[in-house]
Amino acid sequence: MLQRVFDKTSFRQAGLLRTIALIFLLLLPALALTACQTGSLTDGLQSAANPQPAQPVGGGQQALPGGTATLDPSIGADPNGPPPQPGGSQVASLPNSKAVTFLPVSNAPQSAVTQLAKSIRNEAGRSGVPVVGSVQQGAAYQVKGYFSALEDGSGTLLVYVWDILDRNNKRVYRINGQEQASGRSADPWGSVTPQMLDRVAQSTVSQLKSWLSTR
Repeated sequence: MLQRVFDKTSFRQAGLLRTIALIFLLLLPALALTACQTGSLTDGLQSAANPQPAQPVGGGQQALPGGTATLDPSIGADPNGPPPQPGGSQVASLPNSKAVTFLPVSNAPQSAVTQLAKSIRNEAGRSGVPVVGSVQQGAAYQVKGYFSALEDGSGTLLVYVWDILDRNNKRVYRINGQEQASGRSADPWGSVTPQMLDRVAQSTVSQLKSWLSTR
């Protein structure tokens, strides 16, 4: 009996240590100030198909070689505010003084960043979180993302971290999370579905709004 309890406790501890290790490995590109692949969410989210250095935090718009996908967050948005919620309920919007801008996303392919851009744009609109193109356009905070997709047993694990930076590029908050897929593929990103990215956007915007509401 004691042996079974010990085995269960060891299993839980191993799982916790594994998650911590994954998050640490995910943040290594940030600590080294490099990225193997980057995609910019600035002014609607861009993504580079080829590996490129991350753009400077708070920098202006630049076209990245290798093909880019740009998605303007204002496209399809209600000019009078967030779209109505089901049942006629209204969502309190944050003031423009708390607007955010999204910086390059590290280690995510173009197709995933494009889908993520759409999901974040829609979720930010529904939640009343103002998103602008840059600090120069009025952003009070900058959001920098780090992603990793990797095999996890018989499935795929998507791990993500968002660093929230102030106008002076100082980190003031962090959001992290993970999503699990049941399938596997030669490239783990091939198992990352749009539904997973939708959930990433929902969790990210929800946590971001909660934090911004306290500022």
